[in-house]
Amino acid sequence: MVMDPKERPARRITVGTVKIGASGKKRVLDALDRGRISGGKFVQEFEEAFAAYHGLKFGIAVSSGTDADAVAAATLLDRGADRGDEVIVPALTFVSVANACLHAGLVPRFADIGRDSYNLDPAAVEKAITPRTRAIMAVHNFGRPAPMDEILDVARRRNLTVIEDAAEAHGARYKGRLVGTLGVMATFSFYVAHILTTGEGGMVITDDPELARLCRSVRAHGRACDCKVCVLNVDSAYCPLRYKYGEDTDIRFYFERIGFSSKMNELEAALGIEQVEEMDTIVRARRERLSWYNEHLARYEEVLQLFRPAPHEEISPLCYPIVVRAEAPFQRFELTRHLEQNGVETRPAFGCIPTQQPAYGWMGHKPGDFPNGEYVGARGFYIGCHQNISPDDLAYVFEVFDAFMKDRV
Repeated sequence: MVMDPKERPARRITVGTVKIGASGKKRVLDALDRGRISGGKFVQEFEEAFAAYHGLKFGIAVSSGTDADAVAAATLLDRGADRGDEVIVPALTFVSVANACLHAGLVPRFADIGRDSYNLDPAAVEKAITPRTRAIMAVHNFGRPAPMDEILDVARRRNLTVIEDAAEAHGARYKGRLVGTLGVMATFSFYVAHILTTGEGGMVITDDPELARLCRSVRAHGRACDCKVCVLNVDSAYCPLRYKYGEDTDIRFYFERIGFSSKMNELEAALGIEQVEEMDTIVRARRERLSWYNEHLARYEEVLQLFRPAPHEEISPLCYPIVVRAEAPFQRFELTRHLEQNGVETRPAFGCIPTQQPAYGWMGHKPGDFPNGEYVGARGFYIGCHQNISPDDLAYVFEVFDAFMKDRV
């Protein structure tokens, strides 16, 4: 049911948030004044700052989180994989993860999730492996760390590469370690509704210089120039490597592999530098709101599955996911409709890609193949858990929940 705009509540508690501070605006204006809006010194600074935050050496900034996954996956083709080989991905996650594998020339191989964790089930990963499997994309859904010890153990035993997708989990920790530092490389998204935002944009981080070199090549059409710092972009200086393959071969127009046009621009990076400076503050505020949600909604835990961290993990919540339990005396749409009508924005919990997303019907999976992903996909949704939701906003959200639950539980 679509509400008349005149009837919509004045208060709106959004899923995502954007707040640009003075330093971010200053850098954007500086880039505009310099006439440098393609990648330049701010992209380099953002790459270095984000990688350093994670204690890693290399950051490769790209144009979206989807491109970060595609670029990272495409490096497998330089390391023994053939086109059409497989990458294991969660059955339930945002569809970009599976799409990125296809963009890279690979095939997503789906494994079910844990019903309570929302992340890959290591036992399901083991069962999904085939002779053509080359990697595992360990997605940290909603900001909760995936079970990395078990996933890494499977990967070691089966000689698979582990790529972390931390698009939704900036600042999350698994057994004290930042997510994004556990696999051979990790990908992040800076989409407008994510924890750190540059509007659009993404990043691959790694400690491996060869992987960093490959990522830089793939993000720029697969060209041969892959230096960490491009003097042409940063200083408009002469490149001493431009003709390293001979006077008739300009490396800027010499392509060693299939690649993408996935570079980040200077304006996005200008915003990202400020975001890294504020990252600890942002994550701390989101965790505080996560705690408040869990404390208040605990009274409804018999009918709602909440987002509680395990002792070994520190969630960095992209959002607050909720699953309406099968035994609840109401349906998901009834609760989300009530929330929306009262100004609390909601989103469905992605859906199970191979069985609930028509785009992947060609793969031939049947309902029931991924029972946990299908359960969460059919019954789950999420609401905002960001730093700009005030205590007063949260009190209002709780009032809206209480009004719905009255006489129902």
